[in-house]
Amino acid sequence: MPARKIQRFSLVQQTVDVLREMINSGAYDEVDRLPSEEQLAAEIGASRLTIREALAVLEGEGIILRKHGKGTMINNRTRQLKARIDPAREIGRFIAESGFQPGVARVKGWSEAAGPLLAKKLGLKAGDQVLVIEKLFLADGNPAVFCVDRVPEKLIQTPIPEARYWETIFTVLAEHSGIHVVNDIVELIPTIADHRLAAIMKVNPGTPLLQLDTIAFDEQNEPVMATQEYYLDTFVRFTLYRKANY
Repeated sequence: MPARKIQRFSLVQQTVDVLREMINSGAYDEVDRLPSEEQLAAEIGASRLTIREALAVLEGEGIILRKHGKGTMINNRTRQLKARIDPAREIGRFIAESGFQPGVARVKGWSEAAGPLLAKKLGLKAGDQVLVIEKLFLADGNPAVFCVDRVPEKLIQTPIPEARYWETIFTVLAEHSGIHVVNDIVELIPTIADHRLAAIMKVNPGTPLLQLDTIAFDEQNEPVMATQEYYLDTFVRFTLYRKANY
């Protein structure tokens, strides 16, 4: 079995999070740029290679700009954006970035057979069992996002207690399957609430929703989870940083 690069990916992501927090907190506002890679490595306690990889991630997100002869500049325009969809985040963070207190209310879990479409997306055989976890996220106590995660049961190494369904799915996957999600592919679909979704989210049938269909991948670029999320724009409106390609 090939070795997984769990620790390295985790270290780079931790470094990205630390740098992003330092930038957002205004630690470098007076100079409007970041110190050298060597200085950052000493300040954070990470290797220069880890710092370089983390800066590449932040550059891809548009948080920093590298200009020849000027160093690594902070992009104040993108720093002001809320609920950015380009970096993958846990739903609670999207809600918090939109200015609300996140919470979780309705949680259910069960096992079911994968249909042909889901099986194709996750590299399964039709009929293979998947663990389904439904979760309703709140914003200031109000229904905001309804999420349905589906994970192939063959990937789960140790049984997941129902009490853990309330936790972040990425943490649960890491601890019960050794899986670390490193990227995903998202499809954005305008939709409306049917009677079931309307009852769950406490809105009228026909209320506009934004549906996100996501396939998450691990370090080996293998699909490990399919997710459907339904957002009320009252609480979350996504922004996206794009680079010109023309």
